[in-house]
Amino acid sequence: MARFRANVKLYALDERANGKRWREIQKGIKERFDVEPPTVRAMQKWEKGLNRVVLSHELMQEAERQMPAAKLEVSQRLVQGLIPLLLEAKDAGQDLELAGWKWFFALLETQLGSAKFEYIISEYLAERTRTKQ
Repeated sequence: MARFRANVKLYALDERANGKRWREIQKGIKERFDVEPPTVRAMQKWEKGLNRVVLSHELMQEAERQMPAAKLEVSQRLVQGLIPLLLEAKDAGQDLELAGWKWFFALLETQLGSAKFEYIISEYLAERTRTKQ
């Protein structure tokens, strides 16, 4: 039996609360998380047995389990990537803040893949535009 991460469950419950049909939710899970979606029956069980507090707790536990590896990776990337880049930018008289942000966005794109990165950025900008109006 497949075990789905808390973010998938939370997405399914949020979409259902917004009035979407189970088949639409399955399609959304496949597209958004790139996993085989759960069965309708499994999602119905989530709807009956889970709540946001339980899911939030699950998300925190997942983050805590991943923290040691993430801390090591971030440290390595800073030492191997960002610091030399900033020193190089400083020596070239470039904007250090801009160089740092470019490095950060490149790192995100590498982790997410170009399509997902562009999707997230475009969604963020669209939401930002909507909230400014």
